[in-house]
Amino acid sequence: MNETLRKYIKGDRIIWFVIIALAIFSSLVVYSATANLAYKHHDGNAIYYLFRHAKFLMVGIGIIVGVHHLHYKWFAKFASVFLYLSEALLLITLLTGVSLNQASRWLTVPVVGISFQPSELAKLALMIYIAKILAQYQRDDKNADEAFKPIMIHVGIVCGLIFKEDFSTAGLIGASALIVMFIGRVSLKYILGTVAAVLLFVTVIIFSAEYVPFLHRASTWKARIMRHVESEEDAGGTADYQAERSKMAIATGGIIGKGPGNSHQRYFLPHPYSDFVYAIITEEFGLIGAVLVMLAYLILLFRSGVIVRASSRTFPAFLVVGLATLLSVQAFINMGVAVGVFPVTGQPLPLVSMGGTSTLFTCLALGAILSVSRNNMQERSALEAEEKPEEE
Repeated sequence: MNETLRKYIKGDRIIWFVIIALAIFSSLVVYSATANLAYKHHDGNAIYYLFRHAKFLMVGIGIIVGVHHLHYKWFAKFASVFLYLSEALLLITLLTGVSLNQASRWLTVPVVGISFQPSELAKLALMIYIAKILAQYQRDDKNADEAFKPIMIHVGIVCGLIFKEDFSTAGLIGASALIVMFIGRVSLKYILGTVAAVLLFVTVIIFSAEYVPFLHRASTWKARIMRHVESEEDAGGTADYQAERSKMAIATGGIIGKGPGNSHQRYFLPHPYSDFVYAIITEEFGLIGAVLVMLAYLILLFRSGVIVRASSRTFPAFLVVGLATLLSVQAFINMGVAVGVFPVTGQPLPLVSMGGTSTLFTCLALGAILSVSRNNMQERSALEAEEKPEEE
């Protein structure tokens, strides 16, 4: 058994442990959080959603195993292809996408009838492309600032295509891209200038919502922001229902929680199995469970940093930086929304929230990170093997 695991499971073992722990934990939480959904659609059979979630997790683990056996050079070779494909799919989704929660975010594959979110593919494709471009401008004869323009062109295209229907995902992608560029030695003046320009643009759009008919969700963004920054009294008693229910779940969780399956707010919170899964975790597993989940993402981020330091080439280092940043920022946005730090968005908790597309593409990202880790270990082993005869 151990030999089989060593043969097929390679790379950073701590990251593997985090992945398996989050997958198992997510099954417990999703089973509990889908009770109300199961009652409405499957006569109370919550096993249906547990099996559905477990199926995606098993496929996702398979993706991690397969992808982490690939050499990271293949990501660089097909970076532009993936990016152009994702941009095309985003455009198609914007024009003909399936409407869900008043937003066209889903694309249905003809014949097979499978629906997925092209924005999930676009996030990964863009990060791979950014890693490739930044790596090309890290040599001494290159100026890292020259990478800003080609990167921002595609960041603008991807975020622009997503922005109209999914503001939070566009913001997540943009913020992650700027963080990676900062790490890639792009001048701070370019990054801060971009932040200022984006904030000004978004402010004008949101507070001119009634005059921008083609941005039908702008009024929703404005309402969420206003409810977040105002107290219930100032808002005229219209405090955000989701945020209030989430806070109630967290406040009643205590130190050790109510126990698995004993959440009360799961019956009232919209999407307790995805957007607000962290609130259910805190209610059922208490402060201890909430801290452990947060610690898992911090460990993932830290171990990704270890992989980056061990990388002998720039592309794999930036690839890990980009993907780890994307997953970590998304995780902390989800947790921040649950505890009331951020306005309500729609970001799932990576590898924990129920959602097929999110789970599979999260696993793809984790597989790429472990691919770099596996190759680093192989390179180190080969180097040690070469040095050993010389010492003898």
